[in-house]
Amino acid sequence: MAWGCAGVGSGLRHNDQILWDIIKIPFISVLADPPCWMPVHHFMPSRYVANAYVFKEWLQVQRRLVGSPQYSAVLDAVGVPPNPHRDDIAWRDRSQRMAFIKTAGDPQTRRQKWANFPSRWRAILEDAAASAIVCETGDITDIFLAAYESHGLCPDHRKDILFGLMCELDLYVREHRMTAFATALLDLPVDIYGRGWDHLAHKATRARFHPAFDAMTLNRVYADTQFILNTSPNIASNVHERVASGLDSRCCVISDHNAFTRQHMADIPTFFGVDPNSPDLADQMAALYHSPTDYTEATRIGASYAARTFDGRAYMLAMLKIAEEIKTAEHFHASIPKELVFV
Repeated sequence: MAWGCAGVGSGLRHNDQILWDIIKIPFISVLADPPCWMPVHHFMPSRYVANAYVFKEWLQVQRRLVGSPQYSAVLDAVGVPPNPHRDDIAWRDRSQRMAFIKTAGDPQTRRQKWANFPSRWRAILEDAAASAIVCETGDITDIFLAAYESHGLCPDHRKDILFGLMCELDLYVREHRMTAFATALLDLPVDIYGRGWDHLAHKATRARFHPAFDAMTLNRVYADTQFILNTSPNIASNVHERVASGLDSRCCVISDHNAFTRQHMADIPTFFGVDPNSPDLADQMAALYHSPTDYTEATRIGASYAARTFDGRAYMLAMLKIAEEIKTAEHFHASIPKELVFV
């Protein structure tokens, strides 16, 4: 078995044939981003390249709008490797109170770009955005398609336009969410890391903005931080890896709520779900920042939950399971006409 993330490696070719079909080795393409970002990575006419989706929403969108002929499945586990430094510094002794590690973008700059789009496209995006930004974090596909069709366009045709506009909406909603979240932090001495915060950095009174740093140091940063902050992609079936890694690192985690967190994480004392649209968000953040509660022992509960729910070994076994299915399917291939393999 071979595997890669975000489609990297899945399309390797030799003499215009997909390499994995030639050498008959299953390639598991792990996909965590929505199909509208790079549709080509979700459509590979290969018997040996399987799409393995981290979030079930993206598999549903692929089946609905891409229709890839590949073997596609949801991974049974969303895995993060355990942080080897999580017990180096007790929670109460960690030097960094709150950290928000996130590449950002300015939603208003994105909307201004829409002014150069044809009027129908602008109307689709404006209508869909107005509805999507007030919803709890989750899949916004139905919202987008309702606006798309209400303005007379058919999602079955010109998929380049469909996915281009869908991507714009996805990014805008995410940027709106992260900007609202970070705005609530500007008057607190919070450390915010990453590119794309120029639209907010000049408004900070106490928040500190830092450049992006090498991801290889993330484990040590998490292990010396008390509160890890997160905003999520447009998904409701699971959580972003920042949430899983934060809990595993014995941090408290503050994140936007979605259906998964409401159902599965309500009893974790070190997870704090918030609504980025709440008018009280800044007060909620300040209360957590200044809280005298010592969560040192409580972080064991979050770490134990992460070990059970986001086990990296289960993640690898889930990929091996798909690879086994691909290999076993070779026995069926001889009896199936080529024309029926990819329909």
